[in-house]
Amino acid sequence: MKTLHELLECDDPVALRRIEKALVAEDARNDTVDTVLSVLVWRRCTMGQNGILGAVLNHECAARVSVLDEHLDLVGASDAAQAMRDLRQEIPLKDEHIRCGIIDWVDVNPSLVRHAETLNDEGLDVALKVWSFMQEHQDKLPDIAIPDKRAGLLARLFGG
Repeated sequence: MKTLHELLECDDPVALRRIEKALVAEDARNDTVDTVLSVLVWRRCTMGQNGILGAVLNHECAARVSVLDEHLDLVGASDAAQAMRDLRQEIPLKDEHIRCGIIDWVDVNPSLVRHAETLNDEGLDVALKVWSFMQEHQDKLPDIAIPDKRAGLLARLFGG
């Protein structure tokens, strides 16, 4: 098991999902932690089959809809931030209506799906940007333990 600060000594992003889980479980929050969490959640939700639509379909990401573009900009992921603003502009709903996810609304508005597909070509993978941001702001991040990745069949069966 390594700590977050030990992992940040690496040049390439590692264990981003495990870092996200550890930060979520951490009680001590500050602006830097919230920014990192937003970007890590956004990355996880948008890197799947739904692409950028994952930002409004997944409730964890949609809950942060009012700050996502700002947080993406803070870590230097300006292309992703602009894609998020473009997506948000196509949705005529208030943030509080989006926060739980809007899968039903998206289903009846296929033009949004088509628009989102054009945005998926933008630079959506923010791994390097958030990693650099964490390295630069290491003093504002808790040095929490990051569990090792579980290996084996049982770990895969139970979400390891």
